[in-house]
Amino acid sequence: MFVSQKESALKGRITPFGVLEGFTIELAASGAFYPVHITLPVTTFFYNLSEDAPLPYFGHCSLETLGRKGYHVPLKGSIQVTLFNPQGSVVKMFIVQYNLADMPPCSQTFVRQRTYFMPTNATREDALEHRSWLHYLIHLRFASSRSRKIYLHSDIRMLFARKSDVDAVGVYSDQIQSHGESSSSQWGSFELRSFNEMPRNPKFSPRKMNRDDMAAAEWQSTSQETKAN
Repeated sequence: MFVSQKESALKGRITPFGVLEGFTIELAASGAFYPVHITLPVTTFFYNLSEDAPLPYFGHCSLETLGRKGYHVPLKGSIQVTLFNPQGSVVKMFIVQYNLADMPPCSQTFVRQRTYFMPTNATREDALEHRSWLHYLIHLRFASSRSRKIYLHSDIRMLFARKSDVDAVGVYSDQIQSHGESSSSQWGSFELRSFNEMPRNPKFSPRKMNRDDMAAAEWQSTSQETKAN
């Protein structure tokens, strides 16, 4: 239930308990080229889901200020999103590897990374079965232009705890011991581990073109017809 509530928070289906100001992200990418690092504000909501669950925070970062297309990134490489709290301390550094070399023109997709606080000897399948292990999540949306340039677009969405990774490990370890969970002896020590996922069947979907895109397409078609004549 806790994770389903987290998913609902990510999709804006739960009314937030309050709003926090002052969170920011530093956005960067690496690959065939290195886009300029940028700092953007994050609107942060928090939810009071249950007494024994860590208070989840939902961060929404709009990319509209970067222009119509968004943040230009390489076809493949890594996206780094560093989240800072209002005091300027790092809450979480997300590093998401991706490969969109096969992405068609005028398409869109997403990459979602889940970070679990999970046993060192557990597998990804174990994490899916023990959904209470989920601790961080980031959702990145990608779109391709007619020339197959790749952009992060619209927004970046995150679920996180306000504590740093190091503090989170300590808190979760204390919770496991205090609750006397039988899984503690079964699994042994715990660690933070991340997994990425993308849509399947289809991996990419067509992107709706706005008026500027349609005008550019019409101009390109007209130019090709003129050359043919």
